[in-house]
Amino acid sequence: MKKQINEFVDYLINVKKSSQNTAVSYKRDLERMALFMEKRGITDVTGITEDALSSYSASLYDEHFATSSIIRHYTSIKAFFRYMVENGNISDNPALILSAPKVEKTVPRVLSTVEVEYLLSQDYADSPKGKRDRAIMELLYATGLKASELVDLKMSNIDLSLGCLRLKRNSASKRDRLIPYGKKAKDALNDYLLTSRSVLLSGNNDDETVFLNCNGRHMSRQGLWKLIKTYVKKAGVKSDITPFTLRHSFAVHLVDNGADVASVQEMMGYADSNTISRYITKQKKTEDPFEWARIRN
Repeated sequence: MKKQINEFVDYLINVKKSSQNTAVSYKRDLERMALFMEKRGITDVTGITEDALSSYSASLYDEHFATSSIIRHYTSIKAFFRYMVENGNISDNPALILSAPKVEKTVPRVLSTVEVEYLLSQDYADSPKGKRDRAIMELLYATGLKASELVDLKMSNIDLSLGCLRLKRNSASKRDRLIPYGKKAKDALNDYLLTSRSVLLSGNNDDETVFLNCNGRHMSRQGLWKLIKTYVKKAGVKSDITPFTLRHSFAVHLVDNGADVASVQEMMGYADSNTISRYITKQKKTEDPFEWARIRN
């Protein structure tokens, strides 16, 4: 079964052009399912029946997986078996029985401006790592980047003359997302780029990644989450703050300070304005999108 999973992952990367993060997530989910099946004597995909998948589904609930995690597992399994059918590995799709649980839509956690100040105004070490961390925290809040966008950020994405980031909307679009950032983020980013990035780079001169780990390599999303949790604890903020929290706090605070929801939607890369409007109630207008990006000037 391992060979078939690897073939499917290769298909995701090379044919579907899925991101590396997506491919890794699918592979992890499918390997977990394969291990479950192997413990029950099923070593080939042809031996996986509807009953076997029902048992696996029940195990996810028994182990108290979150609803979102169960849905992700189902998505991986359904895509895998659909691929198996399309390629003639199996004739019937046993994954058709899987029915994803309903998810209650909740309003994302939004930080207060006081919490933001506690988080961003704390002391950072006067070292390459400390300057990197300050730049990361300021830029996350100033731009609303996703965790994956932050760790994948390249030097070519930064327009220092305009004080903004240029990111592709998606693989099919020729237009860029233009994301301005304020003075405090600009100062922290410039300080890091001028004094510290080359120190962390440590000879890896071909690496265009903006934010590097202490080994001079590409920072992982897990490393970013750990970094944020460290500074949340140091700031004494009594809540669980993630890149997702900073991203949505960025959006709400922009609108509260006069930004148009449609413009915020554009900056964040959302195709559907309902994604934002369901948790933002104030919808004010502004003439210059660069002005309302400068909350932390």
